[in-house]
Amino acid sequence: MKQNENLILVGKKAILVPYKPCHVERYHEWMTSPFLQEMTASEPLTLEEEYEMQRSWHVDDNKCTFIVLAWNDDAPAFDKTWTGDDVRKHARMIGDVNIFLNDPDDDTTFGEIEIMIAEEKYRRHGFGLEALQLMMAYGALELEIKTFHAKISTKNTPSIHLFESKLGFYEVSRSAVFEEVTLEWSIHDGSGPSEYGAKQSPACHAKYKDLQTLWGTTFALQWEEAAST
Repeated sequence: MKQNENLILVGKKAILVPYKPCHVERYHEWMTSPFLQEMTASEPLTLEEEYEMQRSWHVDDNKCTFIVLAWNDDAPAFDKTWTGDDVRKHARMIGDVNIFLNDPDDDTTFGEIEIMIAEEKYRRHGFGLEALQLMMAYGALELEIKTFHAKISTKNTPSIHLFESKLGFYEVSRSAVFEEVTLEWSIHDGSGPSEYGAKQSPACHAKYKDLQTLWGTTFALQWEEAAST
């Protein structure tokens, strides 16, 4: 998606940066892991195929992708005078977060969200949660998404717990064949043919207010194109 092609979002722990060619090689290394392939329902690609996917996603208005970074252990405290290049120098790749605008009826207020924290040492330490909150805030307030779905392997109980207990998602379906559960978060009123939001709880609207607050305090930078080579 070109809309976020030069956008950096700086959180307290996680930083979201656009997916650039300089990230592809490390991403490809991650996706050779059988564990990550299973958790993300992904097939292994060649390095050239990964580069081609990055190029195609960059121009696809239905795919919004950020790479998740974490500050290096020796990084100085973030300064609001920093540039995007400063962020790149003091942080490392740990995963990615995506929104796919893939509603079968082309409802642009619907998005499927997914997160992968590929670096094991950064799992279960709040990086995934903050990355999801930043992504949901961007999706809800900039892309005008009202309903998020997350499809998660039934084996990935920590991720299911994260979405349900921390983000206000609720289960809408479960597939024994694909061994995955579909969770929903929605501020839609549940009317219309899609019935998005029909099972929503007050937690969704409470979380939406939290996202508005987060978005109002999130620091945004521009990615310098020179840093992407």
